Amino acid sequence: MFPKDYVSGDYAVGTETFSVTDINRKEKLGNTNENRKISVRMYYPVNRNDIIGKEKADVFTEKKLHAILKAFRMKTMCKEMLKADYYDNIPFISDKKFPMIVFSHGYNSYVEANTFLCIELASHGYIVASVGHAYEAVENDYEDGSFDLYDKTINKKMYNGMIRTLLSQRKLMKAKLSPEDAYKMFKEFQNKYMTYIMGRIPEWKADILCAVDEVKKRYNNYIDYSNGIGASGHSLGGALAYHLCLDNADFTCGINIDGGIFGEFGNKTMSSPFFQICCKENINVETKAMLNTTAPVHYAVFNNMKHMAFTDAKFYLPYKSLTGRMDSLVMYKHLSDIHIKFFDKYLKKNENITIPTGIIDDIEYSSY
Repeated sequence: MFPKDYVSGDYAVGTETFSVTDINRKEKLGNTNENRKISVRMYYPVNRNDIIGKEKADVFTEKKLHAILKAFRMKTMCKEMLKADYYDNIPFISDKKFPMIVFSHGYNSYVEANTFLCIELASHGYIVASVGHAYEAVENDYEDGSFDLYDKTINKKMYNGMIRTLLSQRKLMKAKLSPEDAYKMFKEFQNKYMTYIMGRIPEWKADILCAVDEVKKRYNNYIDYSNGIGASGHSLGGALAYHLCLDNADFTCGINIDGGIFGEFGNKTMSSPFFQICCKENINVETKAMLNTTAPVHYAVFNNMKHMAFTDAKFYLPYKSLTGRMDSLVMYKHLSDIHIKFFDKYLKKNENITIPTGIIDDIEYSSY
C-alpha cells in the first residue's frame, strides 16, 4: 500500500535539483580524474495556492529509473512511485524562513530513496536537502547533463573477505549483549572486516559540507539557521548523521535510520540530541548512539522490519525477506512522526513536544 494524501502539514511542497563540484577533492571512484561531484534534491514548503493547476513532479529521471529497475531486477516500477505530491520549481515563500534538515541515502541507494519522508517534513515547515554520493548511489544526475552509476568495483573492496565478514556479522547480530559490550564487539568487527566503509565516512562528510555551503549560497534567504541544522539518513547515511552531529557545531540534532555506526571516535562525547531508529536484528551495530553522550538519546526498535524497509522500497518491493512483515503504512506513519516530533522539539525548540516511550504498534520506544 502507498501513503495516499501523505502531505499532512500546512504547506504544499516544491522541489528543485542542483549539483556542485568540490574543487578541493579529486574523485577516487569511477575510474575518472575529475573533481568529486555532489547531487542535491531540495524539498521545501510552498503556498498551496502556488501549486494550483501544476502537475506533480516526476520522482525519477529516465536514467535513474532504469538504473533502479536493473539494480532490483524489476521489469517495471508501480505507477504510484513515478509521481509524488511535490512540484518542480515553485517559488519559495518569500516572507518566511524555515529550518533545514540534511538527508543522506544509504550505500548503493539513491537521492530520492526517502521521497515520502522528505516531502512530509517539507509540508511541516522544513527545508530538506537530500544529498547524493557519487558512484556510491545507484545513479546520480548532474546539472551539466552528466550522470554516474554505482561503481561495482566497490563490491570487492567493501569486505575484508566476504564469507568471513558475513559469518562474523551474523554472530554479532545474534549475540545478546549490553550496549557497551555490543559496541565493543562491533568496533572489533569493523576494524577487522569493514575498513573500506570506515574510510568512506570522511568522504561522505565532505560531500555534505560542500553541499551545505552551496545550499547557503543559493537558498540563504529562505533558511532559518538560528537553532542549527538537523541531520538524518538511512543506513550509512544515518551513521553520517551521527558523525555530523558529533563533529560539526552547525549540526545540532540528528536521526540515524538503522545505520551501523561505523568510524573511529576516540574519546569524543556527543552533545547533540539524537534519535536512533533500528530494526530488531541490527541493534548490536547501533548502540554507539547510547554511549558517551551528554545529550538526550531516543530509541525506537521496529519489530518485524528489515533494513531496506525504512526507505520507499517498502512500498514497491514485494519481498518480505527484504522489507519485513510490518504494514507499510504503519512503518511510514511512525518514521514520519518520529522525524517531525524530534525536529520540532530540538530544531524548532518546541518544548511542548513529547517523544514517545513504551510499545506502540509493535515498536519499542525508549529514551536515555
